[in-house]
Amino acid sequence: MHGRDDPEWIAAQKRYMRKLDGIILPMISALYFFEYLDRGNIANAKLYGYSHGHDTNHGGVGPGKGKLSSTQWQLVVMIFYVGLVLFQVPGCIGYRVFPPSKWIAFGVCGWAMTSMLQCTAYNLAGALVCRVFIGVFEGLFGTGIVYYLSLWYHRTEMGMRVFWFLGPTAVAGAFGGLIAFGIGHINSSVPNWKWLFLIEALPCFCLGLFCLYWMPDRPSTNSRFSGLDQEIAEARYKNESFDKAGKIRKKHVIWVFTDWRLYIQVAVYLPTAALLSSISGFLPTIISNLGYSKPTTANLMTVPPYAVAFVVMLAASYSSDRYKERGIHIAVLMIFATIAYGLLATLPESQLKGKYACVCIAVACVYATYPPSHAWAANNFGNETKRAIGMGLYTALGNLGSIAGSFLYPSTDGPQFRKGHFICMGLSIATGVISLGNSLLLGAINKSRDRKYGKPVPGVAVDVTELADKSPMFRFIT
Repeated sequence: MHGRDDPEWIAAQKRYMRKLDGIILPMISALYFFEYLDRGNIANAKLYGYSHGHDTNHGGVGPGKGKLSSTQWQLVVMIFYVGLVLFQVPGCIGYRVFPPSKWIAFGVCGWAMTSMLQCTAYNLAGALVCRVFIGVFEGLFGTGIVYYLSLWYHRTEMGMRVFWFLGPTAVAGAFGGLIAFGIGHINSSVPNWKWLFLIEALPCFCLGLFCLYWMPDRPSTNSRFSGLDQEIAEARYKNESFDKAGKIRKKHVIWVFTDWRLYIQVAVYLPTAALLSSISGFLPTIISNLGYSKPTTANLMTVPPYAVAFVVMLAASYSSDRYKERGIHIAVLMIFATIAYGLLATLPESQLKGKYACVCIAVACVYATYPPSHAWAANNFGNETKRAIGMGLYTALGNLGSIAGSFLYPSTDGPQFRKGHFICMGLSIATGVISLGNSLLLGAINKSRDRKYGKPVPGVAVDVTELADKSPMFRFIT
């Protein structure tokens, strides 16, 4: 038996953590990089004629020689989120029921194949079918990863690990612009937008197959560890909030749907999701209206906002883990986003450099709320069943905001897009206020439990098998 303060045990845990991080984090980073690449490349494809008529030399999905209307294009962007929302709860349950490595491979290969099939679309109906199924498979994969990470990492370690999962959204945005810039210089009989879908989806399909071999399932089954490392994996699993994970129990499912804290957490994510989808769907269009009208240049100029976003995401995730705090971090980021969107809406059209700087700040601050808000939700579901179903419900309801966000920037509002910027300003204010309120409320609940039951002893596991987060010694992350 090893003591918590045994130097050899501590050193062995550090070695184990390095191995665990080396196995899980690079793979989930790569997978989400490709997910966001395949999700967001629709905006880059538009600049290369995807929305033009099928009978034009662009070979797009528009009717005959005509283009898709502004409303039809918004429908193409939006329909993805319908599939995503409908399949996020089943997706999370899938991680609970099936071996995670196989479930991950199924979702990844599914959306990669569907993304490649976009090349065969020749009308609006074909484009919509492909987009909705990309959403379905990404729903089966994406949200459950946060639950999957919670099997391997403690609550105060989740912020940075969720960053390595969600951080690639910013990298994908930057690389998506670079890849689109490069593809714009391909001269062939095949329309450039088809090359975009093929080049970005094929490596993803191969990576999905590799998951079957590479990804561990649970600390107790197919952990890919042995000997002392396996002992550490199981000890860590039982160290913080111990859940004897058996079958899904009816009362825990009911508790998910009746937990008012879940709906406050959804209220934090809902406006953020709208902001994120408006960026991924319309950033190239917004930038092209800032004076970068050449398609290749507009795609290239999407890179700096995403690069800044990656740095700010990393800093916010590290800080929120170090201080074991989420809500205030999100509120501070939203203050800066509010100012940036306010300036975007009010600066004159001639202030191109100032408006572009505001785009960089707004994108960075919105994206930086992504890891802390998801880690926050996962932190506060008490046991595995609540976490699996709760994370699915949290993201499904929250992504209703993504559907709304796909309508914020109609092309008819260009080049200034004042209405869209003002709406995003209001959404930033809402996110900040709700986050701060939630943080204060959870802090008050923790203090109430401290007075009633005493403070938890550090390092002593809390059995949450029966009571989940209702356990007297369970404390919420604020």
